[in-house]
Parts: sequence; structure tokens; C-alpha cells
Amino acid sequence: MKTYKTALIGCGQMGAVHMEHIYYKENIEISCVCDTNPKRAAEFMRRYGARRIETDPKKCIEDADIVIIATYPSSHLSLLRLCLNEGKHVICEKPIAQNREDGEEFVELVKAHPECKVLVGYILRHNHTYKKAAQMIRSGAIGKPVIMRMAQNHHTMDWARYLRLIKESSPVIDCGVHYMDVMQWFTGERIEEVSAIGARTEADVPPGRYNYGLVTVKMSGGSIGYYEAGWSNTMSSENLKEFIGPKGRIRITYQKDRVQNSEEGDLIEYYKYPEKEYISINVNCDRKPAGEQLDYLIEMIEHDIPAVPQMDEVAQSFKAVLDADECIRRIPVCK
Repeated sequence: MKTYKTALIGCGQMGAVHMEHIYYKENIEISCVCDTNPKRAAEFMRRYGARRIETDPKKCIEDADIVIIATYPSSHLSLLRLCLNEGKHVICEKPIAQNREDGEEFVELVKAHPECKVLVGYILRHNHTYKKAAQMIRSGAIGKPVIMRMAQNHHTMDWARYLRLIKESSPVIDCGVHYMDVMQWFTGERIEEVSAIGARTEADVPPGRYNYGLVTVKMSGGSIGYYEAGWSNTMSSENLKEFIGPKGRIRITYQKDRVQNSEEGDLIEYYKYPEKEYISINVNCDRKPAGEQLDYLIEMIEHDIPAVPQMDEVAQSFKAVLDADECIRRIPVCK
């Protein structure tokens, strides 16, 4: 079994998620962790058994086979370019960039370097609950067209962290790429039209930025959906994932949100119509399976299989959230 030297750039929240899931793997050696804050990098080195720390990404990746980029989106393109120029395989957190031009260059860079395997961190593609729901919907369990209702609102307990994210990106872009991808993945359709509205409800959100957004989409096969995302000191937390069709509906409830039987894992509630029958499906699932995501990258390296999602799919979901963001920041409706 080959051992892959793996380097992490970015010792923040998602960096920790990656490390917690991979540091125990027999085929992984954490060769280096890198952060602009050397104290934080040193803490990661001690916690996850990394060989060394660096504050310079170029030095960090020197002896790595795989690089995990877990920084803010504004640095993703430059770090990807560095890694590909050095012949490294990459997992890069989403969103792929801070703006449309950098996102397009990101996609083209990946396509220009087929010798390097690149996986963008659309973690839900490796989540067993979402994979099960996708299989059910794609096989016709609820029929078509599909109405998709999705919300991910945060009552922020660390407002300073969310404010930093807002200055870098937006609630619609940051996690919205996941759910634009889910809409296309679950239905097999393409997003054709996007509209959005937003609001700035916190006084320290910079002008031109916002902390709440509501996106609606129309799909190529007649399906429609919305995605609601808000980060606020006063908004209640909500996590809604529901898919409705003429033959029934599917609703996902995460293990952490279950009132009863949480030990059974995530819950997929399936309502069949016209039978009017409720079916409960329990899925033992890690909500952020970063270890399985890394395993998939290694499969890509060893067996030359395509990325999941593929780069064109990444580009489509990124374009959709950018279109929505432009609707909110500049114009009332965008198609």
C-alpha cells in the first residue's frame, strides 16, 4: 500500500475537519501544516502529528504528494496554480474562487493539468445520506418535476468569524455552491434561470455586502428550487432539505437535529403518493466525510477515474451562485 505525503494549507475550521478525518489513515502521512499564523500551525502539528510546520505554502508542499487547500476563496487560485506547477494532487475547499474571472481560470487550470488530480470540496457528494436521496430521486421515487426547498441559516455564536467570511464572500456563495450542485445532481437537470433577493441586517456588515440571501432557480426539466442562507446574531438556526414531486416527497433530517432515535443516524423521511405511506430510512453517515473524500482522490490518482463532481459541474454551480450574488448586489432580477 502506497503512503501519500499530505500537506495542509490553512489551519482553520475546515482544515481541522480534514485533519480529524485523515490523520489516522494508514496510507497517509501528514508531511506539513501551513498557516500565516505560526502558533496555529504549531497547534495543528501537535494535535495531528504533522512532521513540520511552515508559513510559506511553497515550502509546505515541497515533499507532498497531495495538498489540501483549506484557506479563504481569494487565495484558492494562486495556491492551485502553485500546486499544479509543482505536480501535486489537490483537494481544494469550496468555493473555488472569490470572483467569476478567477473561477474560470481555476477550471481552465485544472483542465490544463490532467496529470494532477483535483477534487473540489463538495463534501455532500461523498455523504451517504445525500447519495441515497439522490439515487431515490434519480430513479423516480417522487416523480418529476421536483420542488426543492433548502435553507441553511445560522444563529451566529461567533459573529467575528462570520463577519470575516462575509467580507471575503457571502452566505449565498459560501455554502450555496453545495446546494446549487445538489439541485442539478438530484434532478439530472441544468440550472437555467436564477433570481435572488438579499438583506443587510447587521450594522457592521460592510456596504455592498449582505448577511441574508434567498435564491430561486428554474431547471431545464421544469424543476424549481430555492436556497435560503443567512448569518445573523438574531436569526434562528434552520436546516431544511426537502424535495417534493407528484409521486411523493423526501425530507432529510441530520442526526444532530433528530428529536428521537438520533442513535440511528440521519433520517430520510419518504412519503409515497398515492399510497399515502410514510417510510423512514436511517443512514449512518458522517455529515462531513472528509476522509472518504480523500479516499476518492486517491482512487482518482490510482485508477484515473473522474472527479465527483466533475469540473464542468463545479463551474455550473459556481456560476449559479455568482449570478445570484449579482442579483442581490446590483440588480433585482437576473436570468
